[in-house]
Amino acid sequence: MKRVLSILILFLVLGSSVEAQLVSGFKEIVLTQKSDDRNMGHQSSSTSAEDAPQARSVVPQPVYAYLANGEVTVYFETVFPTVAINVINETTGKTVCSKTLLSPTNFSIDLNGEDSGEYIIEVISDGTSFEGTFSL
Repeated sequence: MKRVLSILILFLVLGSSVEAQLVSGFKEIVLTQKSDDRNMGHQSSSTSAEDAPQARSVVPQPVYAYLANGEVTVYFETVFPTVAINVINETTGKTVCSKTLLSPTNFSIDLNGEDSGEYIIEVISDGTSFEGTFSL
């Protein structure tokens, strides 16, 4: 009986947690790193020990973005000296926000009043570029 009661309480807690996340309206904008230095044209067909795939650890995401109530908030897990942020309406091609920031930890962009549609956010620093899409 204790086990059933424990499981029931667990489901209630998890269910209310999920409901709270949905009510708050936060949506993560998935940012992917863009890289142009991946040239695959010079690969040979034979693989030596030094060319073999190497085991790699998971690299933490240095930038996160969230959308809530028409506002995009960008959080930086890594210190970047200078960051350029652009938000572009994908439908019209119009840049609705373009900012350059010095050593930001977080930054919010109020997009209330902008047209509904698909948008692109770009976060660029020191030759590293992150991009994500979201809908208003």
